[in-house]
Amino acid sequence: MSPSFAIRFLPAWVVNGVTVTLGLAWVQFSISLVAGPQAAQIAIATAVCASLADVVTSTKRVARRVMAAVIASTVAATLFLAIRPFDGLLVPAVALIMFGTMLLMSWGPKAGSVAFAAALSLVFAMSLPPGQSLSWDRFAWGLAGSLGYWVWAVATAWLLQPTWRNFALASAFEGMARLLAAIGRQMRDPASVACQSNILDEEAALAERLQSARDLVFDNDEGPAARRETTLLLHLIDLRDMAMASRLGAGLLPAPSLEPAARRNAELTALVIEKMAESLQTIARQLRRTGRPLGVDPQVELSFRSLLAELEQLPAAGDQVERLLGASRVLKNKLSLLQSIQQTLEPDRELRLACRRSDLRRYITPDEWRLAALTANLRPGTPVFRHALRTSITATVAYALTLAFPWTPHPQWIVLTIAAVMQGSLAQTLLRRNARVLGTLVGCLVVALLTAYPSGLFLSACFLVASGIAHAFFGIRYSVTAGAAAVMAVLQAHLVSPEGGFSTVERFGDTVAGAMLGWAATYLLPTWERRTLPMVMQRAVNALRAYAAEATGQREEKEKTTSGLPRFARQQAYDSIRALAAIRSRSLAEPAAVRVPIAQLSSWLAAAYGLMAHLSNMRLALTLGAQEQRGSELAAAIAEAAHSMDLALAVSSTVPPALALSTEQELALAAIPHLAWRLHGAAEAAARIAQLGAEIEELGSAPDR
Repeated sequence: MSPSFAIRFLPAWVVNGVTVTLGLAWVQFSISLVAGPQAAQIAIATAVCASLADVVTSTKRVARRVMAAVIASTVAATLFLAIRPFDGLLVPAVALIMFGTMLLMSWGPKAGSVAFAAALSLVFAMSLPPGQSLSWDRFAWGLAGSLGYWVWAVATAWLLQPTWRNFALASAFEGMARLLAAIGRQMRDPASVACQSNILDEEAALAERLQSARDLVFDNDEGPAARRETTLLLHLIDLRDMAMASRLGAGLLPAPSLEPAARRNAELTALVIEKMAESLQTIARQLRRTGRPLGVDPQVELSFRSLLAELEQLPAAGDQVERLLGASRVLKNKLSLLQSIQQTLEPDRELRLACRRSDLRRYITPDEWRLAALTANLRPGTPVFRHALRTSITATVAYALTLAFPWTPHPQWIVLTIAAVMQGSLAQTLLRRNARVLGTLVGCLVVALLTAYPSGLFLSACFLVASGIAHAFFGIRYSVTAGAAAVMAVLQAHLVSPEGGFSTVERFGDTVAGAMLGWAATYLLPTWERRTLPMVMQRAVNALRAYAAEATGQREEKEKTTSGLPRFARQQAYDSIRALAAIRSRSLAEPAAVRVPIAQLSSWLAAAYGLMAHLSNMRLALTLGAQEQRGSELAAAIAEAAHSMDLALAVSSTVPPALALSTEQELALAAIPHLAWRLHGAAEAAARIAQLGAEIEELGSAPDR
């Protein structure tokens, strides 16, 4: 699990950028030795396109994605160069290529780099001098460059898999620590809207990190290291559920403003959670920097025990006694999981997975490239088709106008900016627009400094470095990517045609024009978030119903919408909730008239996370209480609660049915500590979801404007 000394202090995205730079340099140097600088210049352009799909993921995925980028970019450039001698067909060809390029997004987010690789290859083909068109030499050396980079990408991905897994685990631990810290802040101020919003953001970020770790860790089954990494990740996923239970604890405990004991209660709970966050941060640093086992710190454990003991001894009355004990039990379970995580890192510890590796692979993000996904989006009403059409129209109109103007020698630049700025939603387009303009301005200033050393070898080296920087910062800070891309574009144009000089002013002007056009065109055939909200919300409700059935043991009594372990149903539910959170975030940038009901959707998300926490901890309570009394009344109470939740979730209603249990059933629930509170809490959360769902449906029923 240990990364090499040279890269252990660097983030994964930096290491990825460095490997991309080295791969491009290898392609250029190798072909330059074999066929000379002109062939190397052709090869490096196609290699840059292929490198866009070389990201931090498993070796098999890198092989598929980079090869898809090779095919898409080769087809786009070849088609344009083949039609280039026929002036009357150029504009229609650009429209067709751009539409097909954007239609590749039918394969989901993973195809984003492939689609942009095709668009970039089109831009590189446009940048060739007017007299150059398709030739066998150009096609052969271009293909050699892209395939050469494919070999490099697969080889480096295979070599760096242990490092990628290590970094992904460390990132997940850091995300868990950030979530716990946010929950600790909410414990001190339960009524704070800012704290609640911060927790939602941290939950979404942690979900992304956990999924990245699953994709890398669950796909590996080679030896004891794979079992250790898998066990760590499974413990961390369970700890996430415990964290959600702690978040609910903010509502369980007395309001801090009421009395000194209540304030101390909230303070102690927050301290325990924050100390756990610090321990997770320590584990993350250890994983990222050394990968060496981390022993259990006796002082830290003693501090935890002391705080928990003081929490249990606080004065309380009435139902607060059970609530305090419930909160203490949750914290103890979290501490036990934290100890399990630390013990998993012991070098001589024998580990056995509690489930089969084939079951775990079901949690990996699908990486399929089926033709059916493309054909399904050939309907005008689909978001992908609308996005492809408006991007194609905007880029084609801009290209036709620049061809008509005598002072625009680089019409491809405005096409590139439009392809980069126009995204599937207005929020993403606005972010890209601002970052693109700012980054390009800085990049043009950097080029102005580089012109002091106009050596061809120096500028070629700068081009390679800029390629690596643009690649590394793409998902981190797009403004840096835009700046590096500006350096690449201007240097590439100069290296192809040195007599043209350095067109920095034109580059910035084209970027501003393209960014403004792309932003304005977002309102052409718009796809507002409210269009997809009902479908995504229904998917989330179905996933919640499936997990509720799993957690209560009632799955055999209803239609099986999913198969497998409770973890699988739980993951589907979390993924669906995360999709709704993304809709909420993106819709904030939309016009108020077409925005989704933000307040109601935020409350819906909070209730859904609360339901997930109740269900997960109820399942845990049932497991821990397996030796307790399990009579017919207990089974009837759980079945009644499961039926009530399923009925509330199935039919959204402003007045959902309430859970009503008999006295005998309530007494049966009391046989397992805190189960009654969990069961009633889950039923209340389900009713709240149903009520908010009906409100959202009513508010969102107005047609698009």
